[in-house]
Amino acid sequence: MLCVADILGIDQLEMSLVGGAAGLGRPVRWAHISELDDPTPWLFGGELLLTTGRPLAEDAAGFVERLAESGLSGMGLGLGFGHDQMPAGAIEAADRLDFPAFTIPYHVPFIAITEAVFSAVAGARVETLERITALILDGLELDALLAEMARIADSALALSDADGRPLAHTAELAAGATGVESLPVVTGSRVAGELLARPGPRCDRQLLHHLQTVLAVELVKRQAVSDAERRLVGDLVEAILAGEVSGGELRRKASAFGLDGERPLAFMLIRPAERGSRALAELAAHAATLGPHTVRDGGVAVLIEAAGDGDAEQIARRLLDQTGAGAVGVGRVRSDPADLRASYDEALYAVEARSPNGHPEVATFRDLGSVQLLLSLQGERGVELFCDSTLGPLVDHDREHGSALIESLRAYIQANGRWAEAAAELSVHRHTLRYRMRKVEELTGRDVSSAGDRLELWLALRAHQLRSPRTELERA
Repeated sequence: MLCVADILGIDQLEMSLVGGAAGLGRPVRWAHISELDDPTPWLFGGELLLTTGRPLAEDAAGFVERLAESGLSGMGLGLGFGHDQMPAGAIEAADRLDFPAFTIPYHVPFIAITEAVFSAVAGARVETLERITALILDGLELDALLAEMARIADSALALSDADGRPLAHTAELAAGATGVESLPVVTGSRVAGELLARPGPRCDRQLLHHLQTVLAVELVKRQAVSDAERRLVGDLVEAILAGEVSGGELRRKASAFGLDGERPLAFMLIRPAERGSRALAELAAHAATLGPHTVRDGGVAVLIEAAGDGDAEQIARRLLDQTGAGAVGVGRVRSDPADLRASYDEALYAVEARSPNGHPEVATFRDLGSVQLLLSLQGERGVELFCDSTLGPLVDHDREHGSALIESLRAYIQANGRWAEAAAELSVHRHTLRYRMRKVEELTGRDVSSAGDRLELWLALRAHQLRSPRTELERA
């Protein structure tokens, strides 16, 4: 922002400083002409007051004091309209209050000064706006970006997202505190965040509104990058789980996703303590610091590097403490990417099998009990026997009657027992789905409302998929 020294430095105006030199750094917002004894009720502060001297006739010192107390930048006296020089009282008050006082030659019209101030202020503002806008192209981290903006705008700043989470700050600011302004950062029709600002003495408040716009653009840009990265990371995780990523390919991609590619790997599945997309998003943000991740099976699956099972479990416990998640399932570490699907299944089944006790906890493959035997089955015959004993009656019924018990069971379990969601996926009425589930219970002898029985049925569906990936259960 321009100061008094900048204006007095305009040679063609021929203005001469006569008092208050210590205040030459006062910011100048505008120039105003007045002959009132007290013009301050109609001024906002930051103005240079130009006068022909009528208000100085009776109490020159008192007039300067009023201007200084109201936050004006300085006072200019036009000579030749009753004063040939600045009154001594005005000079004394100006020096005492560090309030610049200057004289203007008779042949320099006030309009020339106001136009010069306007042009200088406007030019400086445009230059500042260009500097702020150019910051977006510099690729600065958000903390560095906000720090530079704060320096340019002479303000302490704090930026938070739409949920109130701090993103960056140059000072600890609280909304509603004295001297703190709250400015919404709007992208399109959505409020993407909030900018808190505590303006300094040289702050141009119009710049703060420009900061809102610039930060909105920056948040949109960062969100677009984040969305693209999340899709790429999610695709990688899904490809690993589908067995489509070789060890060499994973090592090549490791550095881009926060892994070194040399240590063993394991999957964790983090379940939030409460349902909702916001809880999942917060967990995903924490998971991003560990490795590739994606949202699936009611939680966040994340691929981590660990020296061994104990190391993986310690990472899970730290994550549980940091996030306040409801539970974390951890699979065993694997050296071969082809085995990572089994690690994920262990993490998933461990979370599903744990006994709910209201306390967040880490679930591992050791918590699976007899289920561990199923997950360790490698022979095709073992998988086939388990599938036939559990799902055989349903497969036979579907084949003989053209029913959809297998598909309905898959949808019901995948929806975590939520009837409306499962029925919507199947495009059937809830009563139809309830009838099918009663038939499933009748044929299998399992209770679909029991977590243990649902786990066994889900394992059977997964095992059937492994045995025959081209069957109707391929989507399970």
